[in-house]
Amino acid sequence: MINKTFLQSKYIFPLVILLGVVVTVIINKSQPEMKHQNLQEKPTLATFIEAKQYQVHPAVKGFGEVEPDILLNTVAEVSGKITELNPMLRKGNILAAGTKVLMIDQKDYLLALKQAKAELAINKASLKELLLTIQDTEINLSLAEEKLSLANNELARIKKLLKKSSTSRSSYDNQRSNVLQLKQEVQNLKSQLETLPAQVEVQKAQIDISSANIESQQHNLERTSITLPFSARVIDVNVEAGQFVGQGSQLFSIQNIDRILVDAQFPLEQFQLLVKGFKPDQEFFKQALMNGDSERLFSSLGLNAKIFLNGENGPVWPAKFERISGSLDPSSRTLGVIVSVKHPYQDIKPGTKPPLIKGMYTEVLLESQAKNFIVIPRDALHNNQLFLINQANQLERIEPDYQVQGAMLLIEQKLAEGTRIITSDLFPAVPGMKLEPMLDVERTNEIKQWVAEQ
Repeated sequence: MINKTFLQSKYIFPLVILLGVVVTVIINKSQPEMKHQNLQEKPTLATFIEAKQYQVHPAVKGFGEVEPDILLNTVAEVSGKITELNPMLRKGNILAAGTKVLMIDQKDYLLALKQAKAELAINKASLKELLLTIQDTEINLSLAEEKLSLANNELARIKKLLKKSSTSRSSYDNQRSNVLQLKQEVQNLKSQLETLPAQVEVQKAQIDISSANIESQQHNLERTSITLPFSARVIDVNVEAGQFVGQGSQLFSIQNIDRILVDAQFPLEQFQLLVKGFKPDQEFFKQALMNGDSERLFSSLGLNAKIFLNGENGPVWPAKFERISGSLDPSSRTLGVIVSVKHPYQDIKPGTKPPLIKGMYTEVLLESQAKNFIVIPRDALHNNQLFLINQANQLERIEPDYQVQGAMLLIEQKLAEGTRIITSDLFPAVPGMKLEPMLDVERTNEIKQWVAEQ
């Protein structure tokens, strides 16, 4: 047992510290000698693809709704009761061009047409009578002038006899009165001949009015029967058989089935990919927006258009570029382009390829002439940078100019063919870090397949 007095001694703490130092020295001396090892940096595995140029058609995607090329809202051009209504005139039905779909009561219009024809006949008869009157008046004038000449000769003879006192004064006066009467008759006939042509012109005008009235009544009669001007799908029907309709009343609406339009909106930044290498972008778009012949202008790009219903895996229709729909939208920075599809009801496959009808939401792809691009997957881009493997198998970073097209990036410059582009996800990605390259065969094949499908 340790002496209690000893534990309380002032020398106990220095002795404990000295003992700890001695034990530490003994332990260090017993350890084997430490040797420095030179540890080398272990390379990081990185998969890559080799940059290669491919012929690719630059393309942009837009979206828009199907609209009919012609949407006809038919109204009644005459009033009356509907006496016939085609039972096939129902919403959704398709009817051929020339199909009679509706008839308005014709009785009043037939009667009006008969009255107009009767008026024309009366006016023609009056004109004929006027022409005969002119002929008779001309004959009467000729006879009256001849009688007046004879009467003047007789008056001159009697006047000579009167001077010789061979006849009476009363004979001279009677003959003179006869001459005056004949002059008045000639003057009246001349006046008639002067006024009759004006009456003829008036009568001819009445004939023209009657003829126009007949034509108008004929048109009204034709307007009572309505036939389809083109093959069409019925959109809406607003009348029933037996219903009275006034002039201007809405009857039905139809759309043509031979051609549809899609007004698709395209992001301007992507759309500029199509015009690269042609005219300066701003000047090109200015001409496209201001020029009425934008179809010819855009044909210089060799544009091809396709319409998809459910993305590129759905049914597809070849389309034609028509025109720019309007000005550039300043808020969304989109450009409206109208494309058309002919015969959208052909090659219908129930369940897989329906017809293109009003209101369908579609995807529109515009392609221009093929150009050379380096094609790489989109996911090889990290914050607008590409990671490369240099000749020393070290990591480098670059910021290329690129355009997005589907799942790929299209690059025109800054990359030489054969450049190794990293496809794996590296973290951290430190410039100059050592890499162990391995060709990404799967991504290389994906690129080849994507190019082949373009």
